[in-house]
Amino acid sequence: MYIYLLLVNLINEFNEIVSTAKRMVYNPVRMILNFLWIVITFQENNWIEERKKLAEQDLNKTNDEMPNEFIQGMAVTAQTCPPSLIVRSALTLQFWIFYWKLEYRRLQLSKTLPSYLTDVNQTVPNSAKIIPVLTENINVFNNEHFNIETINLRSLIKQGRHLVVNFEAHASDGWKFYDSRFSFIKNHRNIQDRLDAIKILIEKANINTENQISVYADTMDNHTNNLFRAWPEKLYVLHDEKIVYQGQNGPSGYSIPSLDYFLRKNVPVQI
Repeated sequence: MYIYLLLVNLINEFNEIVSTAKRMVYNPVRMILNFLWIVITFQENNWIEERKKLAEQDLNKTNDEMPNEFIQGMAVTAQTCPPSLIVRSALTLQFWIFYWKLEYRRLQLSKTLPSYLTDVNQTVPNSAKIIPVLTENINVFNNEHFNIETINLRSLIKQGRHLVVNFEAHASDGWKFYDSRFSFIKNHRNIQDRLDAIKILIEKANINTENQISVYADTMDNHTNNLFRAWPEKLYVLHDEKIVYQGQNGPSGYSIPSLDYFLRKNVPVQI
């Protein structure tokens, strides 16, 4: 019986490795080869300008439709992370090790946390927990021996109000961009690392209790991030404990204009 179970586990592990390899070819390999071709054929500047023009045309179209998330996302990506920067970042062993772990983890999550749990019209999962770091009543940095407590994400959704949730990360020891604007903090190994990163965010964005901006963190198992399939960046809108808007995965599908359109169409303006 033991040998049989061991054999089944080995077969499952092999199948997961094969599936991960296929995902690697479909996702990062195809992307890098495309950007590499753009760079070596000296098309980068024209390609960037073309993305910008497409985004402008998409925003200025006469019919009342939501801006295309991929057109808008690619326009921003083209300017902040041009093909040459992405290719240079990907020509490292660190990138491929990281991406392999990512795709393998995504495959495992598909079995334990189905993506439909956070589709539009679904109720915000009760298991989505976050850590209050800086709020009207809490400031963990004021306590030398802070007590980390979690709250339910649903608790932030006020009756009749819309809550915008933004996920984003580019760690310096993960998918690193060789530009200090994007990657200068390593993946968090413990809660202190996470709080240190939040402190940098608060200082750079000049966040304090006076401007009424609250800051929350995911738990160290990244459960909420995994639940919402949010890597590397993704936008959601929550309303009355329901998911009412789900953006595309960034960076190529990360679109503020699309979110703005949704909010203008669905959130009543109070005079």
